Amino acid sequence: MIASSSPIADHLFGAEHLLLASGDVDEVVHGCSRALRPHDLFMRGRSSELAARLHHLPIGPLSLSRLCYGGDVTIVPAKPEGDNFLITLPLGGNARFCYGSSATDVASGHGTIVGPYQDFRLDIDGAFDQILLRLDRQRVEAICANLLELEKPAAVHFELALSVMPAFWHKLLDAAASLSTFSAVSVHAKMCAQLEELIIQSLLVAQPNNFSAAISAPPRLAPSAQVRKAMDYMRHHIAEPIRPSQVARHCGVGLRSLQAGFQRDLGTSPSQWLRAERLERVHAVLSSAAPGSLAITDVALQWGFFHLGEFAAQFKARFGEKPSAVLAKRRP
Repeated sequence: MIASSSPIADHLFGAEHLLLASGDVDEVVHGCSRALRPHDLFMRGRSSELAARLHHLPIGPLSLSRLCYGGDVTIVPAKPEGDNFLITLPLGGNARFCYGSSATDVASGHGTIVGPYQDFRLDIDGAFDQILLRLDRQRVEAICANLLELEKPAAVHFELALSVMPAFWHKLLDAAASLSTFSAVSVHAKMCAQLEELIIQSLLVAQPNNFSAAISAPPRLAPSAQVRKAMDYMRHHIAEPIRPSQVARHCGVGLRSLQAGFQRDLGTSPSQWLRAERLERVHAVLSSAAPGSLAITDVALQWGFFHLGEFAAQFKARFGEKPSAVLAKRRP
């Protein structure tokens, strides 16, 4: 996990993201509570000093942080329930996390997800360095309910110890960090929400939880008419950030049903189909433009590609050449 988390950490090193650098307990508790979750902090053992550093990167509805306390501490909740999930991706050092009746040792390659519903206790060594992903409780519950076509949201109880997440999940986190570097992030609020939804959906599928059996059960198949309706909707909104759940709601079916219908009729998922359509649009724009007249980054963002490294690889895989090579060609 440390190798996958390192690229994310690079985005959180900048001085512009440094929210807190302090040895004062009250100041550290106040700053970390605002950025993460209300809590109390107690020094452990003979250590009586802190050298805390907190980098914080808000990205639309979610946030990424990097935190090292620089002293042995114990963290406990300041109130019974929280309003977010905290996913820890360790970079170095050691800790022991307890949540409800579960406990696990935390070190590089062994992350955790602490939910909002039960008490927790975090015993953290001074050298413990971590990336923290904060997800809104209501969004996690709502996305789970939509995924399973539930009548109303319900509590989602993940296992404390984080499973080995698929590589693309870490790429989503890296994409979120990358998106924050663009000056027009405020314009791309829908893109942030789309990334958040993909991150949460991936977590629901990959990390064991109380809905895992229902998530893995075969879904109902959306009728072909609904698949065609979804295709028409996505074509009409192709230049906009579109969330899969948004498409499913428009078609009056559940997300998993729509995904199963696409797989049956087209052999692909709604997201993959939309990506292919967008790649065609980008290729058409670059193919018709004069060399040097456009910024490839601008074109990619215009058509919904916010992870530029992934975009370039997908473009070459589909068309056999880089976007820059297409743009550089002389037209008659």
